[in-house]
Amino acid sequence: MIKDNKASFILLGIFLILVFFLTLGADTMRPQETGRYRMSVSIRGNFTDIYVIDTVTGVVKYLGKDEGKPFDKVSGR
Repeated sequence: MIKDNKASFILLGIFLILVFFLTLGADTMRPQETGRYRMSVSIRGNFTDIYVIDTVTGVVKYLGKDEGKPFDKVSGR
């Protein structure tokens, strides 16, 4: 009976260590694109300024007539 109890604890310990290492590296397996772009809107009287910020590269682009285009295609100002 004591040998069975030791084996159970050893298997439980191995399982917990395995779960720890698997969850430790789980963050690197997800794509890092979530939250990459931020939008800022500024209203001045009758004018609305829309800025899109690429948080990875730091590029800020102004959206005027370029709305609906991919970020790479927006000319910005």
